[in-house]
Amino acid sequence: MFKLDSPLMNFLNKVADIMILNFFVILGCLPIVTAGASLTAGYYVAFKMVKNEESYITKGYFKAFKENFKQSTIMWLIMLVVAVVLFADYRIMTQSGVEFSEWMRIAIMAAAIIIIVGIVFVFPMQARFTNTVKNQIKNSYLMALSHLPSAVLIIVSFFVPVVVFYLIPQSLPALVLLAVGLLIYLQSMLFLKIFRPYEERILAREAEEAKAQEDSEDLDSGIFAGSEAIEEAMKEEAKK
Repeated sequence: MFKLDSPLMNFLNKVADIMILNFFVILGCLPIVTAGASLTAGYYVAFKMVKNEESYITKGYFKAFKENFKQSTIMWLIMLVVAVVLFADYRIMTQSGVEFSEWMRIAIMAAAIIIIVGIVFVFPMQARFTNTVKNQIKNSYLMALSHLPSAVLIIVSFFVPVVVFYLIPQSLPALVLLAVGLLIYLQSMLFLKIFRPYEERILAREAEEAKAQEDSEDLDSGIFAGSEAIEEAMKEEAKK
């Protein structure tokens, strides 16, 4: 039972890894500004964990945090600024006492939903694909809209810890230790399933181009997926 390769020990090791991941993601999000880089690093490590490729959680987290810091932070700040502006507009409409058209409130709520849908995919994609800020955001929305049921499921999953705490307040210590890391880990299983067809097509395309150009560049560091490549992969997947 207590052998190092026993199912019980594997399970306990996985729980310990999720707790470590949980700690680093929360710690990285505390400064607010670094939340995007922390989430990207968290998904990077979780993808490795799901595929049993990562044995050093701390090393993998900080590696991904450093490599993705600039781009993840830019995307996070863009979305944060837009979210703050929308929230301020909504507060003005509801608290100022001035009558606003109902369509304006609906427009703000719709914009907020669109932002949330995009955020759901942008950091997992940043952890999995190499791209420009513009194309990463664009592809995230394309991916989310192409897999809307999955996007909704992932959004709903964020509320599960809240519901659990509401129903079982005594679960708070366990939620603090596990909730964020476990959510990222479970969501990563779904993201990998969603990304797989696109990755296969993009890698096949890159391999053909590399062969034609006799390019020996190592592709393991990331998957460069330009906007056109993602869109073409989506079209091919939709035809199936």
